[in-house]
Amino acid sequence: MALMNGLFILSVLVFCPMTSLPIELGSSLCASPQYLPLGETGTIQCHFSDFWGVFWYNSTDYERSQPFFYYKQGEKNGDRFSSGEFDIHPNGSLIIKNVSLQHDHGFTAIMYESNVDEETKPNLVRVIVSVIPNQKYPLIDVCMGDQQCFIKLENPRNLTCEVRSARPEVNVTFYAVRTSGYQILPGKFVVEKRGVAFNSAVVLSNTSCASDHNSFSVVCCVSSGPSHLLEMDTSLVLLQHDTIEFKNSNPTLTFIEMNQDKKLTCGSDEQPLYLVWKKQMSNGSSENVTAIVHKNGKFIYKSSEIYDVGTQGLLTIRNAEISDEGIYVCVYGDGINETIISYNVSVYVIPQKDYLDVQGCSPGGHCAIPFKQNGTLICSVFGIRPFVSLELSFVDESVSKTSEIIGTTQVEPNLDGTYDVTLTSAFYLSDMSEENIQLQCSIRGDLPRQFRWTRIIQLYTNEEDVQPADDEHIPDRGISSGGLAAVLISAVLVICSVTVGIGVSLIWRRDQDNAKTSTGRWAQVPTTDDTNQGIPMRDRSDTQTTRKTEKLKEQLRSYYKEKCAKIKLPTDARHRNIEDIFVEGGIEACVSDDKEGVWRRIKSYHNIFEGESDKRIILEGGAGYGKSILCLKMAHDWVARTSDSFLKDVDIFVFLHMRYLGGNMTICHAIKKYLLPADSNLSEEDIKDAISSAHAPVVILDGFNRYPHKDDYKQTEVKRIMLKQAFTNCRVMLTTRTTILPDSASALTKHMRLIGFDKSAQDKYISNVVAVKNQQEADRIKYDLQAIPDAFAFSQVPLFFGLLAHLIHKNRIEPDFNARGVTYFLKQIIHALEHDIRSDDENVEEATFHRAAFEELCKPDTGLLWRRSTFSERIGCQTYTKYTRMGILIEEEICGRSSPAQSSVMETQYHTKVKFYHNVFCEWFAAHHLASIAVSCDEEELKRMIQSINFYDHQYLFRFACGLNSVAAEKMIHYVESLHDGEKFATLCIMEREGGIQEIIDTVKKLCARPVTIGEEDSMLLQRSMTQLLAIASQNKIPIEALWLVNMQGYFNQVRESLTLSSGIDVPKLETLNQISINETGQKFTGRELKGIFQYASMCTNLAGIRFRGCILPFTMDKRVTRDLRDRQITVDWMISAKPFYRLNIKKEVWEVDGDPLKRKDYQKIIMRVPETAAK
Repeated sequence: MALMNGLFILSVLVFCPMTSLPIELGSSLCASPQYLPLGETGTIQCHFSDFWGVFWYNSTDYERSQPFFYYKQGEKNGDRFSSGEFDIHPNGSLIIKNVSLQHDHGFTAIMYESNVDEETKPNLVRVIVSVIPNQKYPLIDVCMGDQQCFIKLENPRNLTCEVRSARPEVNVTFYAVRTSGYQILPGKFVVEKRGVAFNSAVVLSNTSCASDHNSFSVVCCVSSGPSHLLEMDTSLVLLQHDTIEFKNSNPTLTFIEMNQDKKLTCGSDEQPLYLVWKKQMSNGSSENVTAIVHKNGKFIYKSSEIYDVGTQGLLTIRNAEISDEGIYVCVYGDGINETIISYNVSVYVIPQKDYLDVQGCSPGGHCAIPFKQNGTLICSVFGIRPFVSLELSFVDESVSKTSEIIGTTQVEPNLDGTYDVTLTSAFYLSDMSEENIQLQCSIRGDLPRQFRWTRIIQLYTNEEDVQPADDEHIPDRGISSGGLAAVLISAVLVICSVTVGIGVSLIWRRDQDNAKTSTGRWAQVPTTDDTNQGIPMRDRSDTQTTRKTEKLKEQLRSYYKEKCAKIKLPTDARHRNIEDIFVEGGIEACVSDDKEGVWRRIKSYHNIFEGESDKRIILEGGAGYGKSILCLKMAHDWVARTSDSFLKDVDIFVFLHMRYLGGNMTICHAIKKYLLPADSNLSEEDIKDAISSAHAPVVILDGFNRYPHKDDYKQTEVKRIMLKQAFTNCRVMLTTRTTILPDSASALTKHMRLIGFDKSAQDKYISNVVAVKNQQEADRIKYDLQAIPDAFAFSQVPLFFGLLAHLIHKNRIEPDFNARGVTYFLKQIIHALEHDIRSDDENVEEATFHRAAFEELCKPDTGLLWRRSTFSERIGCQTYTKYTRMGILIEEEICGRSSPAQSSVMETQYHTKVKFYHNVFCEWFAAHHLASIAVSCDEEELKRMIQSINFYDHQYLFRFACGLNSVAAEKMIHYVESLHDGEKFATLCIMEREGGIQEIIDTVKKLCARPVTIGEEDSMLLQRSMTQLLAIASQNKIPIEALWLVNMQGYFNQVRESLTLSSGIDVPKLETLNQISINETGQKFTGRELKGIFQYASMCTNLAGIRFRGCILPFTMDKRVTRDLRDRQITVDWMISAKPFYRLNIKKEVWEVDGDPLKRKDYQKIIMRVPETAAK
């Protein structure tokens, strides 16, 4: 069983003190106070026995009032008897049939044991009318509805604990938990009255007071109030305050044999307050994938069954696989002191051949080889892990003083993660008089004891010299004089090849030293030739092809190295290296072939080709999601031979922009023209031969949406490549916009997609790229980002997030910055970028620039790349200078060669080309022209003007135009609605439009007349726009036919009274919603999760039905789960496929099909039909 991306185990052994409001007794017969539920039947409990009569007074001042109800000799009577408001239990307790606020006061009960009993016994009872909140325990905001959770705290961050809609008011308090006790944390307590109930909250603004300078702290929130209001009065959170420094933890090297178990210990004999396990993968990232919380030595919560963890923190890795390798860190503490223990876990594989193989020797037996003064030895080990080094040495150290051994190592990785290691050594003996010369081939390195192998090789001059050991058998080699000559000739050839290899190694190292001097960057990259650059294939015999391959690799590396070191951001005048600016976002892979597809996140971009070497990869992503920058980072990894990247074992890596493939341009021609130096003597045929003979080459085709032939794609070389009819030995990845996908054979294609920055990636970008080594500045930037309204919706897009973070860092963002729409957002970004150049270029004429950008978008085959001289003349020199200084226009030098068909002599020229830093900027300036012409033309004329523009590739063009001009927006929205699937995108345009709500009411009505879908593939911007549109519809009493949520994993947020989606977007209560459909492929809902959804449904006053699709629901329902639906005529249906569907009988809490109860055996058959890949 493979250990997953990372590991997190949370153990909490001590919970916070339980408190409740003390009950004050009025007497031994009636308790006081007593809590009665508002709107329900309540009983003032008393325990009278053997009485003549019980008299109830509607006040505690019974001496000056008359009883309003009494029970005397078995008969009920009194002033309020006939009203039906009260009743009396046979034991004398007062029953209030419908508790209201007017009953919130004191009552008196007097019991007489007989009719002659003159001494009264008053029982004073304080009745408090209560409201039960819709929560079982205090809610800590960061726990997202759970009672216990773990979170890495991002400063500055408040911690809030709430009890909402409760009566009487509940006090909540934060405590820091220590093994020695509990410390009250200074929080601000707030009470807000909401109708007849109260919202109580405590806000902790300084969480550092709980940490005591530790990496972790345990904080609990305790509510004090009537014990019946909440089922549990304590919630708990484990806070991580600092990033764990894995490198500084001094890990103990630990080996695990493949498919075996290993136990890792942590902690002392005494159970600590908290215990945390984390794992760092080989790429340097760490993730938390499982959480365990236990109380009194017993687990009370476990999010994963993958790991075996004991109460003392003993971690068992079972059936170890290579993916289990990494640094494991255990942190435990008592709230005051903290201890760290770490292990560097390496998985090893013992080869099937458990000996070192020496060429010319029998397997595993005695090894004797004839020699002269010069000789060679080839020593190998096959199928071993981890990577090992082989060493050849003289057994007698005195021989080594006068003789010499020179060796080179070849390493070939196998598909199962093991290595074949071969050491080829040439030796020279200065003294031939020695009679017994022995060499030894040994495994070296920090390795498990099982790998301490040594093979002794005896050298002899004739067969009579060989003296076999007593326990060894020497097979008859039958080496004749001719055979001996053949051996010697082979030795000479190997020595020559080794000598050449050493020379190449020295030259290459000299080049690396020069590179270090010029850039200061690449010296950090492990590039020794001992691991054989590119790892040559064993059967490669064509020396000429090999030389061409090496030359192609060298020239490609030179090109990528330069590109990776010259990245310029619009917010920065200096060039940056790709390592300095790259932060990885999320990547998902499609794991099913059905229509909708099931997407699962992969660990890293290093795993893109993992297990998919026989498939073509299509990597899709929205505008600004970082497709090209990811490809460039992969090129860097190949050049640097990054240790945790599969590219380190790749011979040839080709990264080509598809905008270059215009006309009849072939891939090999484009490589020669755009990627190789002008003086390269490699021909297209040379390039083709080198790629075809290379070991596992990788070809990246970036930007299918910019491919000039994307509309006539079927007859192109790219199509043949994607069908594996060309470049068949290559692993190929093609990138494109999500809405522009090439036709592909599903059996040959694997689809993946970029999903942008999550909170972790955003924080990493700020800390590593923007505020480098300045945590205080990083915290300021995060704080300012949180203060910008709606900025979170743009933060998922790396392009937008990066621009905003850099400009905040430079103090270029105005205090009133707002992210209410993408038009307004980018308008403010452009304004901020103009800050440093505005004084010089105030009179720039923009209209020509806008028209030029628009006209270029109308040409599908330009690739949005132009000659500098032509484009500068077209838009004006001053305009060109302004936008190049701003970093919006980028220049790049491209080598242009005449084709051999055009000239007998190859001519080389360099041209400076210009492009937009990102195509979103091109669409921004083009939108200004589009908005201006849309105002003066009718819709038919507008349609003719823009029909050549691919809407799905240029959504921002239309959204910007709608945001710039409300008159143009109306025409744009009508046009977009007429397109295939245009209704969803029309929502984005609607939310950009300036002006009042009334101007879009008709459009909102039209969109809400059909089901509105929000799915996991939708960007946060689209999700936010859809929910805003639904809120507008609800506020304006516009009926909403249906809301379909597809794989959004929504849960009811009691604090915000909304349905919170997995993206963090809130769906507010929609009073005009008719039906909600929840499609969660393979998800298993708990009763608690369903209760939350039903609570949300109860707030949607016009809701008629709830439908669940493709998920697993409980066989039966608890009454507490369905309580919120009983007073409403809301149907609940459940479907796995189109038919049949199952309806919940809310009164009986069971599922029915065609009116008959669903049987358990049929239920088991239903859940087996859930797709297996999704259910995982």
